[in-house]
Amino acid sequence: MPKHIARLILVMVAFGAAALLAKTLLTADTFYEFGHYRGDSVVQLAAKEPVFQTPRYCEPCHAQRVAEWSAHSHKSVSCEVCHGPAQGHPANGKLPIPKDTPQLCSLCHEAMAGRPRAQPQIDVAVHSMGEQCTLCHSPHVPKIGALPVEVSTVDVESGRKRAGKCAGCHGADGISGNETWPSLAGQHAAYLGHILGAYKSGAQKDVAMTPIAHELSEADVQNLAAHYARLACAPATKVSGFGDAGAGKLVAKNCAPCHGETGTSGNPAWPSLAGQKPGYLVNALKAFRAGLRKDPMMAGVTRGLNDTDIANLATYYAEQSCAPAKQARSTP
Repeated sequence: MPKHIARLILVMVAFGAAALLAKTLLTADTFYEFGHYRGDSVVQLAAKEPVFQTPRYCEPCHAQRVAEWSAHSHKSVSCEVCHGPAQGHPANGKLPIPKDTPQLCSLCHEAMAGRPRAQPQIDVAVHSMGEQCTLCHSPHVPKIGALPVEVSTVDVESGRKRAGKCAGCHGADGISGNETWPSLAGQHAAYLGHILGAYKSGAQKDVAMTPIAHELSEADVQNLAAHYARLACAPATKVSGFGDAGAGKLVAKNCAPCHGETGTSGNPAWPSLAGQKPGYLVNALKAFRAGLRKDPMMAGVTRGLNDTDIANLATYYAEQSCAPAKQARSTP
């Protein structure tokens, strides 16, 4: 065989071997997974687990949260927009809870020309002042003043029965008989649900409350919150031996945006302070100042308060008349 023919054959074999090697190494494993034609893939694609599961997938385990979300303005935002795709959940663990909420919320709510007027628009830097949106807004029920749940999703009677175990500290009717523990009667259901959930999750820690909250189901938390929100709050009493209510009123102007001018909050995400025991208020404010209770907003506010300011604030709020929070009803 002539040398040039042999060399040509050798080159062709080399090219063929290189092509075969490249096909083996560089072709994706899934290239022929669904056949050569798109029509062949219908059955296989239909059998695969969807990456995004839709809120119906979340409802069996998170009925309370789905009820809150679906009853209000965020119902057009799917759960997985904020929490990520639920493929493989719950076997693969918990879905992430957004931590940088100003960045997330601004995707829809940052003021921009051309956005629909019905969609609230804000200047993020001015509006949040660097704080997380969830300090004031429930992510599932963002509109301030809206009920956190539909009335049909809570069972107040069940909450009343469960509250029997809480009476030792918070009173049979939700009005505490000692200076250490807060009165819960007439408090916002949204706030009570949030703080109980925080003790349950470990976001807030307390020697007495943490083990109690761990035993509560999510339904127990909401039922207890609804029960206490329906009760008549504690009447105001004249306080002596703590501080100066007049001086406390001046300091309280800084607290009014969240807790109201006289300690009755118009935002269900924040607690009302009117009529609370002054001893409890002093302890709570000092705990925020020391970092024993966790809240970015309260940490910043209390950092500038001295012991006299705290005593004066506690006296002022304790002497204010409380107003019952908006009530939830039991299921029919």
